[in-house]
Amino acid sequence: MKPFVLFLACVAGLVGHAADVPSDATFADLAVPEKRLAAQQAILDHSRGFTNASPEAKAWFERVRTAAKTVENPEAQAALQQVLLFEPSGKPRLPLNPKQAQRYDPPAGTTPETKLAELERMLDLRGSAKEYPLTVEELVALTKHEDFATAQRANRLLRRVSSAAAAPILWERLAKLSQRSQVQEVEDEILRLPASLAAKHLPVEFAGASLASKAAWVRLAAVRANRLSKAGKALRPALLPLLKGPANELTEAAWAAVPRLFSEADRAALTEAAQGLSERLAPKAKAALEALPAK
Repeated sequence: MKPFVLFLACVAGLVGHAADVPSDATFADLAVPEKRLAAQQAILDHSRGFTNASPEAKAWFERVRTAAKTVENPEAQAALQQVLLFEPSGKPRLPLNPKQAQRYDPPAGTTPETKLAELERMLDLRGSAKEYPLTVEELVALTKHEDFATAQRANRLLRRVSSAAAAPILWERLAKLSQRSQVQEVEDEILRLPASLAAKHLPVEFAGASLASKAAWVRLAAVRANRLSKAGKALRPALLPLLKGPANELTEAAWAAVPRLFSEADRAALTEAAQGLSERLAPKAKAALEALPAK
């Protein structure tokens, strides 16, 4: 009895599949603006059902190919050309050019800017380190350039060439900046450092004077340190006074870092710091206290 039931199910499936085959009327609807989208979708849905090459698949896609040549509407033509990509016997098309990019020998750089550009191009092309136009020592010297854009480009390339050499320089540079846009660029570069290097050089006592650089330091500390690490434990005494400051980005960053660097054991000190906060900071302090981990 079971084989007979299975046979009936297969027959029903085949009948249902045959009933779903788009008819000539569906292809005719490609010329009707109001029915075009539904017709395109019906043809696409049916075409996706052919996973293996077969006589049925060949006949169907020949029908689609003929329709693509005869239909006049550009939208319908483009849709049918996309449908033909589902043909099982068709050759796969690479989305990218398989040919290697041609390389041209650039002129030798003579200024810091041209040398940095040449180095960046070689890094992008994964050239040999022996052919780099700048050494690590020369890059370190350029990180102190008076022009911020040139110095920052040297910092970025130094991070790509030697993260170990770039880590302390980036932290030192962050402490000297005051413009928020410049601070953001250096903060992004520190985030791109390996996590272990960024945490290793994370200053426990930040020497920066500007509000923007201090806020960046707190944000980075929250990302690259935690309450169980040595750096995280050393940061708590420095961050606790910042929680009582006025409503600004530094105080907000400090409260956002609380769940990462403090635990339930510090609730009493944190609750005291949360007293008398402004309407802007009170919700952030409440959220930080609610998110305190148990240990």
